[in-house]
This record gives sequence, structure tokens and C-alpha cells, in this order.
Amino acid sequence: MRTMKRVAAVALSVVVLMTSGVSAKAAVTDVQPAKSSSEAVLKWANKIGVPADWNSGIYNNLSEIAISEDYIYAADDSEHRIMKISKKTGEILKSVSYKNDSYTIHYGAGIGTGDRKIFVGYDNGIIQAFDADTLQSVWITKPVEKVEDKGQYDQSNAISGGFVYDNGYLYASTGTYSGKGSLVALTTKDEDTSKDYEVKEITWQKENDATYYWDKAKSIGNVIVICDASGKLKSYDKKTGEVKSEVKIDNKFSGGIAYDTSSKTIYLAADHAIYGENNKQTDSTANLYGVKIENDGTFGAVNKVEIGEHEHIASTPEVYNGKVYVSGTAFDYSKGFMAVVDVVSDQYKVNYKADLPGYSQSTPIVVKDGTDSVNVYFTVNANPNGGIYVLKDSKGATSGTAEKIFEPEKDDQKQFCANELHIDNDGTLYYINDSRYLFAVGKKVSNKTPSSSEATTVVNETKVKPVTKTVKSTRSVKLTWKKKKSAKGYVIYAKAGKGKYKKVTTVGKKTSKTIKVNKDSSYKFKVKPYKLTKKNKKKYFKAYAAKAKFGSKTVKVTFKNVTGYASYKVQMKAGKAAYKTVKTTTKGGTITYTKKKAKVGTTYKFRLKGINKVNGKTVSVTIK
Repeated sequence: MRTMKRVAAVALSVVVLMTSGVSAKAAVTDVQPAKSSSEAVLKWANKIGVPADWNSGIYNNLSEIAISEDYIYAADDSEHRIMKISKKTGEILKSVSYKNDSYTIHYGAGIGTGDRKIFVGYDNGIIQAFDADTLQSVWITKPVEKVEDKGQYDQSNAISGGFVYDNGYLYASTGTYSGKGSLVALTTKDEDTSKDYEVKEITWQKENDATYYWDKAKSIGNVIVICDASGKLKSYDKKTGEVKSEVKIDNKFSGGIAYDTSSKTIYLAADHAIYGENNKQTDSTANLYGVKIENDGTFGAVNKVEIGEHEHIASTPEVYNGKVYVSGTAFDYSKGFMAVVDVVSDQYKVNYKADLPGYSQSTPIVVKDGTDSVNVYFTVNANPNGGIYVLKDSKGATSGTAEKIFEPEKDDQKQFCANELHIDNDGTLYYINDSRYLFAVGKKVSNKTPSSSEATTVVNETKVKPVTKTVKSTRSVKLTWKKKKSAKGYVIYAKAGKGKYKKVTTVGKKTSKTIKVNKDSSYKFKVKPYKLTKKNKKKYFKAYAAKAKFGSKTVKVTFKNVTGYASYKVQMKAGKAAYKTVKTTTKGGTITYTKKKAKVGTTYKFRLKGINKVNGKTVSVTIK
């Protein structure tokens, strides 16, 4: 069902990346991932959240991922949460809820990163910022203004085009599949650290005659450049939102922009759409455009080359060493291609097009492989033949073949993929597909000794890990304390049993806080007020006791590395009672269950059952 929606919308889901040691753009790099299927190895795969039920109108959107340092971030509508995921294991280390459970992200949208924050945009026009380390909410905006009046169906302020972060400013584009959209700007600074939901004002918002649905902006010098769905390219002054320049390139655009600093040229692909009766599109010609941009943000000469008749492009290109790499598809979606275009002179030339089993909507990752050779990596939107592909291109090449280096092996992992491919500084490739699996694909250990110019960080083949079980018991505690008149905030400390006081967290001017503690220890609490000096440094007052009111007990069981069965049952035993099934799921990997409002003094035990059918009979096995 999602594929039909992709065909109807024909656009690119976008993301803003924070990279770790690769390059600022992370699309042209020296790091070396696996070069063939024999080298590629699945490090881990983790399914996130609950799949959509298109027939019931339950979309459960999952955002594009963003990567920063040791973590992967994503937003998940099925549990209305933002997640912090380990790059090493794929484990969800922490998750927090959206501001409101009714909020949803837009289909195909990405999240943003920058200023040590994670940015999530919702369908209602609200943007929320989370701390990248703790995932604590930092601020939230009022809804971006709607630019159309379509009653309850108007989502012209939906944050659908992704984010661009630049030097303390955040830029977001809005709109749905048709109609109008806008570009908005705001600062990312946390002006009031005492408030989790500080209301952030929009610095400027500029209405546009056409939508920016899934259209990704680009930061270039002092301007933000973006193209709308009608093919009108605009540059906006970053500080004021003033339109510095605009040019019409074609009549249908969806995707993103590449920029070559050496030639000061923007590259983007668009369709010349052909319409028949009732304004229905009947055909299109795919074109690549190069637009010069001056230092003041105004556009100069425009060059164009035809990629192909009866073809369509709605993806983001990449440019390197005089060549542009961009993917498209036949108009009837019968097959896809990766085009290699020579842009050294003003007379652009299509060197060749490599056939693909589907359409790639992933921005190509260009990996340098010697002086005159590159390997171009991307995902392919096909099922079951989707996965990661590589095109090996060299100077003077007039033909090339795209080779599949990885595809999921399990049936429930195979799905369409219109998502971005990401590369880490050790050559690991990450991506998600419509199965909601997040994949990490590394490189097998080589027997040869690598040269100094080659990447030396490689991974071993994944081995089946034993199932592990952990049970953690916690209890909520509401702390209250006396107000210190001149205090700017308070540091909370806790002491377990006969141990020493340890810092728990810091709060603003409020005099209460609910925290969780280990149920197996007795606790004492105190707070230490502080004020800020003229140099903005903390000066502490004498600590004093905080009152504690203990709330309900929570018991959480976690089973990791679960695989091999059609379905699973988590069973719980309270005290001397018999085991009862408390959760049933068809998803393996990591399975969790939380017993809320557990009775204090009652012992809870858990076990996991694996269910399969053998010769028509249901067989249940306790997994150890």
C-alpha cells in the first residue's frame, strides 16, 4: 500500500545529517564500505514500532533516521516517540514521548539535528526540540500559520519538507501534495532552561504559491535555496526571509539540491510533465539543471540536459569531480536507472544510465576509490529486490552496471525502500525500509593487510547471540522542597541505603520533580540551590532535605536476541499465582513488557514462550 502512495506522490523523503568524522555533507567521502556482496555483512537489524494498517487508515509513520556520533535518532508515530538508538547494536537506548499523543509526523518526513538538539516537525505545524543527550524536551513552537483555507483538511502548515540547520538557525518547509506551502526560520537557542516546553517564536515565515512537499532546502552562503513543486527555484535571505532571486526551471519538481562549491553551481532534476484531459498527467520528460549562484544569492546562467523521454525524476542528485549522479524511473515505473552526467562544460552530456530493478530515491553516496574512480552507493525502491546497490564509475566510462551488495534475507525484512542511505566513519552503511527494520551493514574482515590509505575498521560476520533476560524494578518518587527566593535552579541528589549522595538531575525554578528509583534500595534526597553570577557561572547555596512521596512500582522485563519462532508470548507470575500470558507478539529481536502499578512486596517472575506450527500442530517452547 505504501508503494502505491509513493507512486502517487513521487517524491523524496529527506533528512538532515549530523556526521561523525566523515565530511560535513556525508555524501562524498574517503571511507570505504563493502565493495561487493561477498564483502558485505549484516551487523544487526532491528524492527522499530508497529507497522501501518493502510486499510484502517492507521499510518504509524516512521521518520527518516539521523546519525550523530555514536547514536541514531528517529521519530515513531506508532508509539508517539523520539528514539535514541545505539549504532553498535541497534538497541533503542532511550525514548521519550512527543508533546502530545495526538501529534503525528508527516508521511515521508525526516527529523533534524544541530546545536546538540533533535528537531521533530508535526502535521499540525508545530516544531519540537529535544536535547540530543537526554532527549528531554527543550522548547516547542506555536503552530506555523496555514497559508490556505481548506477547513479541517488544510495541512498547508504540515512540516513535510525536512529541516536545514545552519549556525544557530533552523529552517523548515511546509505543505502537502498539492496547494501552497511556506518556508519558516527560527533560532534554536534555549532561552529559558527552566522550561521543558518553552514557547519558541518563529523568526520569519514566507508563503509560497506552490507547495514545498518533500522538497529539501540547501544552505549556500547567506541564503537558503529551495525549489517548489511547480519548478520555481528561490533563494531566501537567511536572516530576513527576503527573496533574493528566483527562476523557473520546469513545471514539476520534488526532491533536493546538490551544490558544487568549485563551480558555484546548483544541480537539481525536474520533470517537464505532459497533461491530458481533466488535467491528468499522461507523460513526462526528465531533465537535469545546473544553475549558477552568485555570492549575493542571485541566480545566473541556467544549463539543461535531457535525461530521457517518458521518464521521471523526483530525487536528489550528487555532484563530484565534474559528474552528477542522479536516479530516475520510466514513467510507468517498469524499471529504474542511475544516470551519470558530465557537467564539465556548459554542454551537459549523459555519459550513460545503469539499469536498476526499481527507482532509487536515496541521495547517492560517492566514495572515492583512487584518483579517477568512484563507487556510488544508494538504496533501491523495489520489493523483494530492494537493498543497497553500488555503481562503479571511472574517468571516461560510457557504460556501467549497478551491483547489489546487500538485500535482507528474511521475508519480513524485505520491502520497498524510498529512504536515504547513510555512511559512518568506519564504512558502516545504515538505512530503513518499509518493513520498519533498521539495518547496519558492515564489511567482512579481510585477510590482507590494508594500506594506510584504506579504512582499517572492519567487522566480523554476525554470529547468533544467546537470548538474555533482565528484570528491572523501579518506583516513582515525587520530590518537593522549600523554595529558595534567589535561586535560579536546583540540583537534586539521592542516597541509596548507606551509600553516598549522587547527583540525579538539575531543574529550574520549580520546587517539585518526579523521578524513578531502584525499588530494591531505601533512599534519601536533598537539593542544592544555585544562582548565576555575572559571568553566568553557578554559585551554590547550602543543601537541604527534600520530601519524598513514593508512588507506584513498575517492573520491566527485557528479552534480547530473540529469533526463530512465528510468534512469542511473555508470561508473568505474581507471587504464588500461576503464569499468565501478558503479551503476544510476532516480532523478535528485543521483546519488552512493563507491569505498571505493581504491588510493593510482591515478587514477579517472567518467562518467554516461542510458538511455531509443526505438521499442522501448534508447538510452544520456553525460550532460555
